[in-house]
Amino acid sequence: MGALLYQTLRESIVDAIRSKIFNHEIKPGQRIVELELAKEFHTSRGPIREALRQLENEGIIVYARNVGCSVKELSFQDSYEVYLLRTNYEVVSVRFLQGKIPEKSMQHLEEILKRMKNLTAEEFDQVFECDNEFHEELVKMCGMPRVQKAWKEQYYGNLFAGYDLVQDKEAIAKRQYASHKIIYDACVAGDCEAICKAIKGHYWRTIGEMMREQNVDAPDLERGWDCAF
Repeated sequence: MGALLYQTLRESIVDAIRSKIFNHEIKPGQRIVELELAKEFHTSRGPIREALRQLENEGIIVYARNVGCSVKELSFQDSYEVYLLRTNYEVVSVRFLQGKIPEKSMQHLEEILKRMKNLTAEEFDQVFECDNEFHEELVKMCGMPRVQKAWKEQYYGNLFAGYDLVQDKEAIAKRQYASHKIIYDACVAGDCEAICKAIKGHYWRTIGEMMREQNVDAPDLERGWDCAF
């Protein structure tokens, strides 16, 4: 029972720190002080260390000798590569199934869409949680553990890159439903090429938004994107 309570405490602390990072209470590059968190959460430093270790494994924070932990910083190039890889893994999954999505996966995708429909900027952490849950299902449905593992390694990059770089959170929240319904509708139709096209278009629109926001002029990236699938 004690171990269970300890695990629950650690998981609660992980969620709380993750939320602080996504809400920019702790900013990219900022050092995380264990003692301050221990005081805030009224606990010893043990659960804090365990929580930070989990977040390090997720790629959200980085550890440096003689410095400690800090929130990881991502460049536009990092984000581009993350989305490129995720797109490829999801397309592999769809092609493996020849576009015939399992009924259980369709039900899960529909349930996520319903949650997306009324999300607001105040629930921005949920916006990206739903986004990742939706896309993770597109990979899980193929039943290939190595593909799933490779995709999951890009989870943090997608979540935090998107959160850190986009400016208009309200607009992002509002367009989540429509953006993902395009993919869902293609899945309903069972058209393999249409599903793949919808996935590629979905991710490229996100990259395009980032390029506009950061004034990135890189036509080679778009050509590379088109040739990468």
